[in-house]
Amino acid sequence: MAKKEKNDEESKKKLEKQKQNNKEEKKKNGEKPKKKLNKQKDKKVLIKKFAFYILIVISIVEIVYAGFILFEHYKRKFKSIDIEMGYDGTLTLENFVKDKKYINNSKLISNLEGIDYMNVGEYTVVLSHDNREEKVNLKIVDTTPPKVEFQDITKYIDYIPNAEDFIVSKEDLSEMTVELSNIPEINEFKEYNVNVLVKDSQGNVTSKICKLSIKWIKDEFTMEKGHTLTKEDLLYGLEQDADLIDNSKLEEITNSEIGEYEIITNKNGIEKRTTIKVTDLTPPDLILRDVSIYDDEKVSGKNAFITSVTDASGEVTTTMKTEINYSKLGAQEIVIEAVDKYGNKIEKTATLTIRKDTVGPVISGLSAITVNKGATIDYNRNVSARDVKDGPCTFEVNSTSVNTSVAGTYYAVYTSKDTKGNKTTSKRKVTVRHDQADVNALVNSIASRLSNNVEEIRDYCRNNIKYSSSYGDGDEIWYGFNNWNGNCLVHAKCFEALLRAKGYETQLIWVTNYTHYWNLVKLNGVWRHMDSTPDRNHRKISIMTDSQRLSTLSGRDWDHSNWPAAN
Repeated sequence: MAKKEKNDEESKKKLEKQKQNNKEEKKKNGEKPKKKLNKQKDKKVLIKKFAFYILIVISIVEIVYAGFILFEHYKRKFKSIDIEMGYDGTLTLENFVKDKKYINNSKLISNLEGIDYMNVGEYTVVLSHDNREEKVNLKIVDTTPPKVEFQDITKYIDYIPNAEDFIVSKEDLSEMTVELSNIPEINEFKEYNVNVLVKDSQGNVTSKICKLSIKWIKDEFTMEKGHTLTKEDLLYGLEQDADLIDNSKLEEITNSEIGEYEIITNKNGIEKRTTIKVTDLTPPDLILRDVSIYDDEKVSGKNAFITSVTDASGEVTTTMKTEINYSKLGAQEIVIEAVDKYGNKIEKTATLTIRKDTVGPVISGLSAITVNKGATIDYNRNVSARDVKDGPCTFEVNSTSVNTSVAGTYYAVYTSKDTKGNKTTSKRKVTVRHDQADVNALVNSIASRLSNNVEEIRDYCRNNIKYSSSYGDGDEIWYGFNNWNGNCLVHAKCFEALLRAKGYETQLIWVTNYTHYWNLVKLNGVWRHMDSTPDRNHRKISIMTDSQRLSTLSGRDWDHSNWPAAN
């Protein structure tokens, strides 16, 4: 065996030596070694393999990226949200996107204006990203418990527990119920613990353990001085326990100064001491008035502005805290302070107005005067002048323009001055009545300027006396020729007066219902109708017979037996 191993070793050595000789021989002959050629071939293969693997990696990356893009496209961009009931903001696209990066290509499709945030509910909201729509849920929820202010209470022994008595205020957007989780059995004067619960319609609960004190009288009572202390102020069971307090004790405390006082009561062998605190925290009751003066006057200090000042303490000091500027015209504020004996104070403001006297007296009693011709007038009767600052003033009358011998309208002038020289002038109307002589003179004066032509006379009345509804106050001719207006009666009377002044025989005529008046005029021995009224319903009616006149009266007629015929 050893011999064989030895032979194998020798064989290997010979083989190695032969290989070495072959390399040297090839080297001499210019041949490259086979091993080097193999290495170059291996390098090329390696490069090809590396490129192949690079292509595989790039393909994988592209596949992954494409998958990411596809995933991003189909991934939900929006989320459902819960909003607390009573939300008072405005929901926007941003409330629903999962990431702000989606906002640019997204939009809110649903109209959220109809959502009722005051009621619990659920709504479907439609949105889109890159034109791909998604639907999410919007829930209106109520997770907020009621906001409650609880209170401890004190009652009498006959009290039946009521949950609402322990509530000062409660607030929630939904309906609430109040209940007691435990109802104590009230059978003695002591303190009980009561659990009060306030629930809303969504099951949210706010609770508190409140104290229920059962007493017959208050531990303490604070009263303002001036208040009359009564049993009702102190006792919880007034009807049952009125005899526990003596009225004289109440009266004594009512009339006491500020301080602390005590009332002792005893019920069922139990003694109770109640402290009464008399305080004075109320400032005086101060009432002021505004004052107005002239620039040459002064006020009589603070009392000029004080209407009244009272206080329960009976002692009040008032002070005017403003210095009056008498050189300043117009309004200025005056501050008055009132302080009682316990230091309670109040300030109020009045207005002082300083003005110049630029207004003259007011003259009263200047009603219009109407007298007959030749009458004597007392111009001072029932007339007075009074100035706001000076009081009664004298006045003067200038009546030189009044002529009582001639009918007409005149004015007397009244003048009054105050001490500052402010003057007031007023006029008083004076009417001197006319008589028949005045009427005749007026008619004759007008007639003298006219010809005897009846139509010219008629046209004078028609064109100068305007139509109105006035009947002339019973003096149609004077009224018509002075006021230059009137109804058909005024026109007919004035026309009649001028005709007679010119020597014509004429009569006044009217329809049976007295709705229109005109004239009958005797011309060349025959009677004819003439109408001087300018109203549009009475066109220029000239010399007419009865039949012609009837055709213009729209069915109206006159009593033919009272007037001569105009045939």
